[in-house]
Formats: sequence, C-alpha cells, structure tokens
Amino acid sequence: MKQDELKNWIEELIREGQLWKFYKSKEWIALKEEVLKENHYECAECRKTGRITRYDVDENGNKKLISTVHHVQFVRKHPALALSKTYTFEGKTYTNLMPVCKACHNKLHPEKRRRRNRSQENDDRYVNEERW
Repeated sequence: MKQDELKNWIEELIREGQLWKFYKSKEWIALKEEVLKENHYECAECRKTGRITRYDVDENGNKKLISTVHHVQFVRKHPALALSKTYTFEGKTYTNLMPVCKACHNKLHPEKRRRRNRSQENDDRYVNEERW
C-alpha cells in the first residue's frame, strides 16, 4: 500500500470511528510481529531504565510475550507513518515503532486512561482502538 493510500484509508477509518480495523489489518499484524522479533520481544521503555521486560503478566499471573508495538508518531496525527518503522525530522531519522509492555504503553498513553465508576476506584482500565 502506498503512503498516500494508507493516509487516505486511515483518515477514512478515523472519520468512521473504526480505526481498530487498521490494527486488525494483515499489513499491521505482519509489521508488528517483525518489530517485536527484531527487538527480541523486549520492551524499549523498560530497557531505557536498565530493565529487561519480555513478558506481560495477566490478572491470573500467566506470562505472555509482549505483543504491543507503540507508534511514536501517533496514527491519528500522522496516518501516513502508520506502517513506517522510522520517520525523519529536521534531517535526522528516528524510530517510529517500538515494542513495549502493556504497563509502559499505558504510561505512554495517559490520555486513554479512564475510571469505570467511582465504586471501583482501584480498578483502572485503559481503552483504545488497539483493544489492550
């Protein structure tokens, strides 16, 4: 898919409130897996602090390899970069896609945090198109 076609498709999905379809596309799934493998399923944010995190742990204590890839340049703001591993700014190339554990991804997206209701004050949930 060409960059202008990708941009138009994502903008249409955003208008229709169906951006989740991008995250279910075969192009995104393949690219996400490629980024995860290249980085040995290690969270890039944890690595910055000297920790190696390769697993997310669910509420039952089950471990699963991380499966989240974060867009540095958010898809809603920069749809043309949605399938790009890098981006260039002022002549310098930066990483656009980075693997992250769920905890770090939630920290990177505080705007998506919400409380379900006041009776569950300690039960924080995160909701977005990526369904995590």
